[in-house]
Amino acid sequence: MPPMLMKLHIERRGRRGFSLWLPLFLFWLLMLPIAIVTLPVVALVLVLLSRNPVRVFGAYWGLLSAIPGSHFEAKSPRGCFFMHVY
Repeated sequence: MPPMLMKLHIERRGRRGFSLWLPLFLFWLLMLPIAIVTLPVVALVLVLLSRNPVRVFGAYWGLLSAIPGSHFEAKSPRGCFFMHVY
């Protein structure tokens, strides 16, 4: 399952931090028509390059499905940044 929600939390030293909840499922809904149009073209190019399109699309789907549950955190003297993908 692709990522559906992302939480960003940003704190700056000496200031109040804030959090943003970003609904990624809206992004996927916007990208769906573009993906439907470009998917046959990409598959054709992969066949012309003698690649197996099913294996390539499967690898990308596996990568996309591995993103939920990941998090990233960065700290510096000026503040910190935290991102979690659901």
